This record gives sequence, C-alpha cells and structure tokens, in this order.
Amino acid sequence: MIVKSTVESDGTAVLVLTEDSLDQANAIEFRGAAVQAISASSGRVVVDCTLLDFIDSSGVGALLHTHNNLPEERRPVRLIGVGSKVLTILELMQVHRLFEIEPEK
Repeated sequence: MIVKSTVESDGTAVLVLTEDSLDQANAIEFRGAAVQAISASSGRVVVDCTLLDFIDSSGVGALLHTHNNLPEERRPVRLIGVGSKVLTILELMQVHRLFEIEPEK
C-alpha cells in the first residue's frame, strides 16, 4: 500500500505516503487512494511526503491529478515533509507553484 489516508475532524484529508518513491510502479494506486480521500472529505488535502525520497514524472502526474480533482475552494494541495530531491524535481517541472509546500525539517 503506497498511502494511508485519514479524514480529520475539520474535513481535511491526510494522505501519508508509506513508500520512499512515487513513480510509475505505484502512481495509479496513489491516484485511486487520493480520489477516495477527496470524495470522503470536505476540506483540504494534505500529502505527507516525509518518507518520499524519489519522484518521477508519473508521481508528479499523480500529485497533479490530486490537485485537479479538488474543487477550487479546496486548493492548493499541501505537501508536507518535502525533501530537497523531491522539491528539486517539482521545481524543474515547474509545478511547485501549484502546491503549498512545507520542506522537511
């Protein structure tokens, strides 16, 4: 399982990535979990990227898919615990502005 999802009392969907990569092998599973979490929640979406060490274009596509499936008033998706490697990829692909990013501490 690539992600564990919960819905907080304020309606925020929290998706915790449980693997160190989000790539072609597991991006479809992430998309499915994100769609379920979005439909079960009424608030924003937070993706915990603390364990994430690698992301490829399929993984970025899965994050964009999550962003695009949210109604405008529930955007942006918040990415927390984002490591420098993942942040570099998001910046190189010029999609980092679509997300609210909190770097890892």
